[in-house]
Amino acid sequence: MTIQEFYGVFMPTVEYYGANLSKAVIALYFEDLMGYKASELAAALKLVRQTRKYPTMPTSAEILEALNGDEGDKAQKALDELAYAIRRYGPYRSVCFKDGAIMSVVRARGGWIKVCNLEGQDWENFKKWDFAKLYKIYAKTPQICPDYLIGESEANNSFNGVGGNEPVYFIGGANDGKFMGVAKFKALTEQKSPIKAILTGVVKRIGVR
Repeated sequence: MTIQEFYGVFMPTVEYYGANLSKAVIALYFEDLMGYKASELAAALKLVRQTRKYPTMPTSAEILEALNGDEGDKAQKALDELAYAIRRYGPYRSVCFKDGAIMSVVRARGGWIKVCNLEGQDWENFKKWDFAKLYKIYAKTPQICPDYLIGESEANNSFNGVGGNEPVYFIGGANDGKFMGVAKFKALTEQKSPIKAILTGVVKRIGVR
């Protein structure tokens, strides 16, 4: 979501609540919410206006709750996103989820390749028990998530000394489906952290390809 899109969606709500927000405060709201699509933010703000009883401007936390749902909803949404990514990209491609808690869960269960290859009862147990439990833990500590999840192609090429040109595919948010060469991606992660800032800020400025 660009700053112009954000203003177009957000400022009518500010006016609705009669809030006198400084530019610095609006910038903080943008920092918290810029990883979402403008249409997603518009829907969340509509939900807040329709259900919230307080006359003051909602906080970022309240808007994020409307965007993501409660803990159970968020865990189920995250599991759906993981399953979608496994089907779309498989174990060979390296991936980076906007939701860092998903990456933390995958790392805890042995990494992207191993989770992609779970089958039968192992996959069912992971879906039914492991994922939600781990997700709720790691959602509280997003700063410890890995920068991305290494796929089989990158792992094999790195082992053979020819890695660096593989793509990292982004999953979730405005950059869903886009990709960046792993060498460039690693350079960016060393320059700027956390990863969410890369996906929503740096990536947008340099262009993902």
